[in-house]
Amino acid sequence: MEKCPHQKEDGSCEGCELLREERQEGQTEDYQIRWTLDQIRHKLLVMSGKGGVGKTSVAVAVALMLARRGYAVGLIDVDLHGPDVYRMLGVGEPLDLVHGQYYLPADVARNLKLVSVEAMMKNREAAVIWRGPVKHKIIRQFLTEIQWGHLDFLVIDAPPGTGDEPLTVARAIPEVQAVIVTTPQEISLADVRKAIQFCQKVDMQILGVVENMGYLRCPDCGKAIPLFTSGQGSRQLQALGLPVLGSLPFDPEVVAAADEGRLTTLETSQSPFLQAMEAVVTQIVEALQQAASQTQPPAREPGTTIFAAPVVDGNLAPQCNQNQRFLLVTVQDGQIVNQLQVTPPDFKPGLLPHWLERQGVSHLIAAGLPENARKLFQRKGLEVIAAEAGTPLVGLVQELIKAD
Repeated sequence: MEKCPHQKEDGSCEGCELLREERQEGQTEDYQIRWTLDQIRHKLLVMSGKGGVGKTSVAVAVALMLARRGYAVGLIDVDLHGPDVYRMLGVGEPLDLVHGQYYLPADVARNLKLVSVEAMMKNREAAVIWRGPVKHKIIRQFLTEIQWGHLDFLVIDAPPGTGDEPLTVARAIPEVQAVIVTTPQEISLADVRKAIQFCQKVDMQILGVVENMGYLRCPDCGKAIPLFTSGQGSRQLQALGLPVLGSLPFDPEVVAAADEGRLTTLETSQSPFLQAMEAVVTQIVEALQQAASQTQPPAREPGTTIFAAPVVDGNLAPQCNQNQRFLLVTVQDGQIVNQLQVTPPDFKPGLLPHWLERQGVSHLIAAGLPENARKLFQRKGLEVIAAEAGTPLVGLVQELIKAD
């Protein structure tokens, strides 16, 4: 191995040590993000190809309508240069509650929690002038230092375009699904194509498109008045192969309520926008339920137990490392019927429980597993068995079978 040119005579190297500490810190942060996300069922990124299409109004309305249906919802405003969600929901005070090292998100309505960069700003009128690395860190802090708890939905309001913020979300939350907001006009639909290309490049699934400000409901006769070319938007979206989740009207009452910070008190019956949003939210919930039913892990066969453990030469490894091989031992009716050594395809921190669950594993044998990691496996329904590193795994499984 080539020697570091900055290495001292005693073999130490301050630069190498700092790099090692940074890598360990990054791995710890990745694990904390996975720990947070594992407690959240569905993650939605509300984005748009351009500004001025009412993306934030849609994101806030989706979160509100989900919360009103009884779901536990979190809302993150990552539009760092133009954060408006706090004002729209009437949140006046910054985050000042601290529990341990975790900040508690603001409770803005029943079942709805919120965090925004505005929570950290003493002067909300000040311009936010940040480069990409700072944005990246702030967004990851929203996932590592905010105590969200168990949520049914996490709704993320991204800034317009395909810049640093949505890219950071895509990398930090690989299972996030996009809801793209547009208006039925050609210039907006052209930018939707860019958003589609972005999602394809970062492997982000598109749940569907919401067509906003498609029409205005006449206050006298109730007739829908198209604000743009009638039917143009839906036809072009369908030509792109995207599911249209719904069309929303321009609603002056929603504009006034957002400006005055009283969206949480605006009743659905008072707003054509919220009435149309009910159908959009129904589409979102049904699409997510359908996708979840198609990706459910296979049911474990009755009378079959699968043990899994990280191994080195057939013996229990001291810990789980990158590219660590696992031995899966299948037991039926008290007899070992199969042994298979495999390497997880994606060994990112926190993803291992999901992979083991998909293999039908019911018991994990491990040495020196931290308590927080143990809880993560247990939440996936895996029984964790502590054992001494270096123990022959097959013999250990046989002992466990006899003791059962």
